[in-house]
Amino acid sequence: STVSNIVQQLLQERIGNRVQSMILRKANTLDLSFFEDADFYDKLRNATDESVYKPMQMVSQLFDFVKTVVTLFSMLALLLSLAWWLAVIALLMPIPSFISSSRYGWRGYHKMRRQSPERRRMLYLIRLMTTDTYNKEIKLFNLGHFFVKQYDDVAEELYQQDKKIVVPRYLAGFGWGSLSALANSAIYIYVAFQAVARVISIGSLTMYTQAAMQVGSSFQGLLGDITGIYENNLYVDTLYEFLEYQPRIFSPIAPQSIERDPVVPGLDIEFRNVSFTYPGKDPETQAALRHVSFTIKSGEAIALVGRNGAGKTTIVKLLTRLYDPDEGLILIGGRDIREYDIEELRRVVGVIFQDYVTYYMSARENIGVGKIDEIENLEMVERAAGKSGANTVITKLPDGYSTMLGRWFKDGFQLSGGEWQKVALARAFMRDAPILILDEPTSSLDAQAEYEIFTKFRLLTEGKTAVFISHRFSTVRLADRIFVIEQGVIKESGSH
Repeated sequence: STVSNIVQQLLQERIGNRVQSMILRKANTLDLSFFEDADFYDKLRNATDESVYKPMQMVSQLFDFVKTVVTLFSMLALLLSLAWWLAVIALLMPIPSFISSSRYGWRGYHKMRRQSPERRRMLYLIRLMTTDTYNKEIKLFNLGHFFVKQYDDVAEELYQQDKKIVVPRYLAGFGWGSLSALANSAIYIYVAFQAVARVISIGSLTMYTQAAMQVGSSFQGLLGDITGIYENNLYVDTLYEFLEYQPRIFSPIAPQSIERDPVVPGLDIEFRNVSFTYPGKDPETQAALRHVSFTIKSGEAIALVGRNGAGKTTIVKLLTRLYDPDEGLILIGGRDIREYDIEELRRVVGVIFQDYVTYYMSARENIGVGKIDEIENLEMVERAAGKSGANTVITKLPDGYSTMLGRWFKDGFQLSGGEWQKVALARAFMRDAPILILDEPTSSLDAQAEYEIFTKFRLLTEGKTAVFISHRFSTVRLADRIFVIEQGVIKESGSH
């Protein structure tokens, strides 16, 4: 028992960690389009919530299964020596309960799948109410009661659905269990009469009574373990469903190398008749880009301007192969980007989106992730921070570049929106890539900070191919050319 407990607990821990690692590794291979799909999120949640816990339960059930089998066959041998039909009755009685439990287990599994969107909504509402990112606005708009009521309504609806399965399941279990108890009582009475008739001794009475009880309980436990393993295996299927996802965007078998001119740090970019529609949208009326063609020369700075939703960020997503175009070609360095290894392609492009990520890690790590191989290179991190203006923020922190950012962890220091954006900009400069793309790079900065960055912007991007998206005239006037995008089409291009 001691050895079993040690092995079982360590094995459960190992399996839980392994399954979670498999989920993370698979998620890392999948395209951005998967993460913008609600059905995918349901399967991801099911895989994460159920498939980590259920295999750990299965380990425990397998250990119990083995021990129960040993007990069952030992006690059966004793009962058979008295009367074979006693063993048959003891074995038959738990079967109806096993069938009933299996059926309800199947129903419970399908109920879980139906409820997945609502469960995910509950998790989202919990995140809204318990995360610092949203807390300020929730308080200012008095939204707390509104979100709590939404949570309570969803929780009550799911509770009523659960009740319709839980109550009948356990009442059926009680009914079949009572039948087993009556059968066991009949066996006890029969054995007692055998003792009264002096067919067996008082000692044998105790032995056979205990054997009958053990056979019934062991077989019931055995069937219970089988039911549990079957039910948990249904949930584990959600893991394999998730692992079956395959990326649609992948590197070629024999990728080409991106050839870079040692004298000119930038790279040429060309779009040829590129059209793209996001999944689930109508290409006739909701295309993000329509037959877009343009060329950006190495070392040239281009600004993309247009209304929200015009297609500016879509161009960036296609250029970095977060999506592939529906038609047309995108070339970097004179080659179709689909001929390059994806990781190499993304290493030559430094991008900061408007909805940049705030990593709750140290200031050095926040910038260093821009070039993960150099994350420990403090000198390079400081140089990138100097280019974006983040160094003036970080040097004032309690522990400088070692200061934990964000309030989620101990001794964390929260930055303002503009300060976070400077850190995110430093991440782009950290990459030191030949192509630099900045999507609304100064949207959270004050006028003085914006002026300081853009007075040296051309110096920082000298020789590189720079693409930036902005609505501010002071920013776009720094570009060599401006592309005006409207409804997925480039309407104009030229200087300011």
